[in-house]
Amino acid sequence: MAHLVRHITVVPSYKDFVDIVLSKTQRKTPTVVHKHYKIARIREFYMRKVKFAQQTFHDKLSLIISEFPIVSNLHPFYATLMNVLYNTDHYKLALGGINKARQLIDDCAKDHVKLLKYGDSLYRCKCLKRAALGRMVTILKGQSKNLLYLEEIRQHI
Repeated sequence: MAHLVRHITVVPSYKDFVDIVLSKTQRKTPTVVHKHYKIARIREFYMRKVKFAQQTFHDKLSLIISEFPIVSNLHPFYATLMNVLYNTDHYKLALGGINKARQLIDDCAKDHVKLLKYGDSLYRCKCLKRAALGRMVTILKGQSKNLLYLEEIRQHI
């Protein structure tokens, strides 16, 4: 089965996934904001962090979804083999769960960016950013078993 699908990147565990995204957000976005800044600048600082984290989650989850083969597009022999080895229904549910998590993370970020636009202090904006990142992480936590299952499949393909 190795020759029928191109290289599939490693599917990280939930904790590794979160560490990757949050550390990338920390590295690639500004890290210092002061209370004497204008509120518009403070809001923009935190909105940028939330949007960047959302985009990183979206890109990584999209990569996972797009790299795994679609069972209905496989040759019938390989589709049957995959069904015998991994249960196609469970495989499709795992990919569907990852896709749903991607949509929920996008919606969560959109909602929190909307709230951040009306943040009236540095503290409130910071709390909203923490809430947004926390919700994104919690959404992904619900998909931890699906991520492990897809990694197991990836190792055998």
